[in-house]
Amino acid sequence: IKMANAVAIPHRQYIVTLNRLEYQLLHQALIDGFLLSWLGDSNARIIAQRNYVNHGPFLVRPTIKFVGRGGRTIKSFRDNHLQEALGVLPRNPLQRVAILFLGSNDIDVASWPADVPKNMPANDLLSLRVELLNSYDHVFVVGFPERDTCRGRNPELVHQLSLKCNQRLNNVLRGFYIKLPNQCFNYLEDRRFTVDGIHFTTGMYDFILRFIQFKLLAIMSGDPEFIKIVNV
Repeated sequence: IKMANAVAIPHRQYIVTLNRLEYQLLHQALIDGFLLSWLGDSNARIIAQRNYVNHGPFLVRPTIKFVGRGGRTIKSFRDNHLQEALGVLPRNPLQRVAILFLGSNDIDVASWPADVPKNMPANDLLSLRVELLNSYDHVFVVGFPERDTCRGRNPELVHQLSLKCNQRLNNVLRGFYIKLPNQCFNYLEDRRFTVDGIHFTTGMYDFILRFIQFKLLAIMSGDPEFIKIVNV
């Protein structure tokens, strides 16, 4: 099914890999309208604020919520916000979609270099996602961004851990993993996309939001050029 009114998808970086049932459910949700929750730390909060202004190129405007707080790690989010996240959405026939943007603070406080081969933050995030699926129909996970302020840690170790964690998320989640644009990796790029080594510029947050919206739009479009169906 192709959407006649869908906005053209600009690049093959928006290809999404899902199994057929996942695709059918998400495709219908994005057409009918959906309830969207941003869950996480200050990155998620800022993105949600930008999302209120720019709800995206969807046929039906989603209802947008945010749950979390700046500075949260995965554990502190679970301890302080999980129950709110599970109960944040009212009863509604529309499907519930969550986007989990969390984990850069875990990389900041990781045990170096012991946590690098263990993918510990990624495994913690995957476990949290399983809990969230008790309340949400679909939970996307945004990849770990790197950061310049690592409490004196070696930037190379930060790079190694974020890379391994993102590889782990991608291998497990496929289409429910959202790889951040390359500009979000401070180890590889210059500092012009960040204001303090931790948070991005407003323009970069808008770019990330648009990137995520086009990922969802690729699913809504039903265009086989952007939807890869796998058998599991």
